[in-house]
Amino acid sequence: MATPDPNMRVSNAEREAIIAKLHAATEEGRLDLDEFADRTRQAYEARTYGEVERLLVDLPETAGALAVPAPASAAPAGAPTELRLAPKASSVERKGDWLVPQKIIVDAKASSVKLDLRHATITSGRVDIDLNLWASSLEVVLPAGSYAADDDTEVIASSMNNKASYKGASGIRFAVSGRAKASSVTIRYEHRFLWWRW
Repeated sequence: MATPDPNMRVSNAEREAIIAKLHAATEEGRLDLDEFADRTRQAYEARTYGEVERLLVDLPETAGALAVPAPASAAPAGAPTELRLAPKASSVERKGDWLVPQKIIVDAKASSVKLDLRHATITSGRVDIDLNLWASSLEVVLPAGSYAADDDTEVIASSMNNKASYKGASGIRFAVSGRAKASSVTIRYEHRFLWWRW
């Protein structure tokens, strides 16, 4: 892999990848908590590759290289192309390492649904999330580097809070569409505080 130009601007996805490596090094005991907090602060403040590569140079298997994992190009054999969630007066959650199809349909009535995609296996560059919500809540946690578009969502007596809209990201696109009645929809990235992630 070619060494990036030190004057090139670093992306949000690359910052998140750096912080993930720093977190792993802290868990291994290579960095103490003060060092982790200081380097994390520097990663968030950094603007160029030259400013961030020094944060990793003394850690093994990185050599200051920046790498953002790309989604697999093809779905595994037998992978579903669609996931339908239709809870009624229930709570449904998908989290951890789960296989995300190209289309997710959430047809919820008086229910709570959470889709945690941070550690999921996503095999396409676009995932469609179709909504039909009535008196329900939906929370979607996106992986770093991805973004969500919600232009085709009809909101009736509901709240739609997209904290992961397009800001130049080149990662996976989550296209949210459909209808929400008397419901709440929140789309966000991972919350971070020191070593806690949620």
